[in-house]
Amino acid sequence: MHYHKEKNHLVIEIDERIQGMTLLEFFHYLHLSKKTIHLLRQNKDYSLNNTYVDYQTILKDKDILSIKAYEQGRDFIEEESSLDIIYEDDLLCVVNKPSNLIIHPDDKSKKNTLCNYVSYYYQQSYQDLPIRYLHRLDRDTTGLVMFCKCALLQPYFDYMIASKKIKKIYLAIIQGHLPKREMTIDLPIGQDRHSKNKMCISKTGKDALTHFKEIKTNGNYTLVKCQIETGRKHQIRVHFSAIGCALLGDDMYGGRMDLGIKRQALHCYDLRFYHPFTEELLEFKQPLAADMEAVVR
Repeated sequence: MHYHKEKNHLVIEIDERIQGMTLLEFFHYLHLSKKTIHLLRQNKDYSLNNTYVDYQTILKDKDILSIKAYEQGRDFIEEESSLDIIYEDDLLCVVNKPSNLIIHPDDKSKKNTLCNYVSYYYQQSYQDLPIRYLHRLDRDTTGLVMFCKCALLQPYFDYMIASKKIKKIYLAIIQGHLPKREMTIDLPIGQDRHSKNKMCISKTGKDALTHFKEIKTNGNYTLVKCQIETGRKHQIRVHFSAIGCALLGDDMYGGRMDLGIKRQALHCYDLRFYHPFTEELLEFKQPLAADMEAVVR
């Protein structure tokens, strides 16, 4: 489907993939809540071919659907920074997060986070939009982070992430070698009762599943590709520690601080998913940060 932003509306041209659905079924396809659908109807915030219609109306090929989809107002303080934009369209913004930076502040009156940098970028590019990150990375983990620009579609992308239809693949440098070149770790993770900032393997924890694949070894260090099937806090770090192969630089979980690495050697390098309207496979890759690349070389 073709689409474009028009002021605070998303304008969509219905195609053969969607034709035959009712408007309500299309709203459900976007994973809109009952409250959102009710407000769209109550406020007449959508039109089909320039006319407000009942949500049981059947969509036809070439119909033009316009929905109020965008909120206004940046909600984080703008802070100037050289933000590394990997991809951007009317729905999404994908950025490359550096190390030693958290995603958002614990109080919106504070600064020095990725959300503040994105807010400044939106300001400079004349985009009066709330700052909505779709997933997080630890302070020292580098790599790809997605932001949703279209409020109407945030539930859709939240669903995609929760159902693992947005694939995130990481690269890590570990101490030692994997027991097998390819392996899966299925160990539950819970809060470490001795430290509020630390997680651990726990029988009473939440299910956690991680796939590992050896890419390259050099002496006592190994470059590993990691894909997580669950999104537990510190999941990759805890699973590596559990098999005696801590991340280089991850002193919280037993990693050594050497070879020039002063943070856990973890990088989100590959992000892939299907576009909600075009069905195009979008895949973004970001090379290793300089400190990890230097160790690999």
